[in-house]
Amino acid sequence: MSKTFVFASIFFCVQQIEHTGFLFSLLYFAFLILAVVAFNVAGGFTRISGAYIFWYSTLIVIFGVTWKAVVGEAADSNLYTPLLDISLYTASMVMLLLVTLLNKKIDFRSMGVGGGFSTGEFNYTGAGLGCLIVWYAIIYADMLFGQAPGGLVSALNQVNVFGLLGLILGTIGAIKDSGGRRSTNWITIIGFGYFGYLGVASFSKQAMLTPIICWVVGAFYSRLKVRSVHVVAAVVMVVLSFGFVSRLSASRDLAEGLDYPQRLRLVIYLTTHWSVLEAHVKDHEEMNAENGVGEWYDTPQGSLVERLSMIPPDDALVAYSEKGHYEGMAPVEQYFSNVLPHFVRPDKQSTYSGNMYAHEMGYGLSADDTTTGISFSPVAEAYHCEGWGGIFWLLPVIWIMLFSSVDFIVGDMVKYPWGMMVVVWFAHVVPEQLLLGMIYFLAYGNFGMLLAIIGVTRIAPILGALFMGRTVSPPSRRMGRVGPILTRSQA
Repeated sequence: MSKTFVFASIFFCVQQIEHTGFLFSLLYFAFLILAVVAFNVAGGFTRISGAYIFWYSTLIVIFGVTWKAVVGEAADSNLYTPLLDISLYTASMVMLLLVTLLNKKIDFRSMGVGGGFSTGEFNYTGAGLGCLIVWYAIIYADMLFGQAPGGLVSALNQVNVFGLLGLILGTIGAIKDSGGRRSTNWITIIGFGYFGYLGVASFSKQAMLTPIICWVVGAFYSRLKVRSVHVVAAVVMVVLSFGFVSRLSASRDLAEGLDYPQRLRLVIYLTTHWSVLEAHVKDHEEMNAENGVGEWYDTPQGSLVERLSMIPPDDALVAYSEKGHYEGMAPVEQYFSNVLPHFVRPDKQSTYSGNMYAHEMGYGLSADDTTTGISFSPVAEAYHCEGWGGIFWLLPVIWIMLFSSVDFIVGDMVKYPWGMMVVVWFAHVVPEQLLLGMIYFLAYGNFGMLLAIIGVTRIAPILGALFMGRTVSPPSRRMGRVGPILTRSQA
């Protein structure tokens, strides 16, 4: 905490030099301190709640505010309601800290379903291969048979977490099998390659970057000793993420109506004709500026930086709500009703979404555009629903339901690796999937994790052994001997 206090104090001074409002800087200082306190109280990455706090604080607030300081701009510039925004974030972190304390009191990890499926020895490599095989099978079943509402393929796609879990387990297996000398093997290389192919062909930042997060989570879980090659690889990935992935994803509109082979040819063309790609990205940024989107920074910072800066879209929704445009509990009621299976509730409605909110505000969408996804954080939607009540009671209720249910399903993350999948899932859903992301995971996410745990422990090792032709026999020891890194305060 002493180091955090020093950093927050220095950052406060930097913001004042850059003419950020005093109250904004003071509230952000409080947000930083509260975030670190809550993270450590939760138990760091050894708890689901700790992982949530990390992604919540970093990707909704900290990254964007830090980048504003890096480019020398006042953090509260180009916003409609900067003080209200940072007040909402800080108040939400207070409530998240209280929820974390409550979650520790009602700890369901010892009763976790995941612990009941553990074995004395676990072949991570074989299980990782098996998960990837199941993931491929579900993907190709979708291609071959299509999805019918309420059908088996549609249901499997909604709970298909096997691919990401396969990459995590494969990474852990590679590290364990090699005694820490390698962090990849042929299984994970193929998996990363196919994920990369899908990401590039879909022009999706999420699909291109998620495999990297899977590798990082698996490496941290196994306490991989970082070497120079890992540092070089990290630098290369950062450069590619901001220099290539960001630009490519901004050109997604060029791929509309194309199949996968045509999309790959388009990617090759744009990569080899960089001036064409740069010109299209510039046109895209100018169009967004004309529509009032992404104007938090004085100059465009690229789609990846702006995607990781959730304050601008939140600010627009908060400012719109403050004028009296509150939705009430209707969105939350619809989200919960939609978790019922299709055969129980065939007339599901999907009225509320980021796209709908953007249309309500006139936020950069044409009148007939009902498909473009617009991201808002759960803080902004909670305020849009119930005003300050959304911060002080709605968010805490959903948080305690989420943390308790996931703890019950995955069990103790120190002993079992299932929760690592949730950590990866949080990286995308926590900052930009409204309240819907958490409510959806309460039902389909937990059910998918349950199926994945059963599949990983009972089915995937058999599939892995069949395709590998042999089994890797690690030293006989309990799975509980392998666990994630502890924070300094926990050590």
